[in-house]
Amino acid sequence: MRWDPTDPAQRRARYALLSGMWAVFFALFSWPYVALLLGALALYWGISALRAKPRRPSPDAPAAPGGPVAEAGRPQTTAAVSGLVTAGLALVLVASTFTVQLVYRDYYTCVNDALTHEAKQSCDTLLPRELRGVLGTENS
Repeated sequence: MRWDPTDPAQRRARYALLSGMWAVFFALFSWPYVALLLGALALYWGISALRAKPRRPSPDAPAAPGGPVAEAGRPQTTAAVSGLVTAGLALVLVASTFTVQLVYRDYYTCVNDALTHEAKQSCDTLLPRELRGVLGTENS
């Protein structure tokens, strides 16, 4: 079976896959609002592609070589599920980014208000020791 661009379910499944992949990309490279939008769209398109009923061939179109059995499949399932998985991953990344920023708000406020490099390094005392190498500004 080939991809039919006139089939809305297949089109939404492809949109879900592409949107989910771009959402992961933007989440990894610190554009969380774009990732959030694309992840939500990918979830919507993926779910609507999976819920869609298989499209019936029009009576004017020529018959498929395999007969009616070839039309019974759902070619959009793999793309829709992949879009849902990537969208879920992107939304988890965005949620974890927002959670870290909320939990360590004092640290981020201190870094944003710091006027010198030394002042930024002194903000590391607001982080737990385990996270100073990951989130902090010190070079250890």
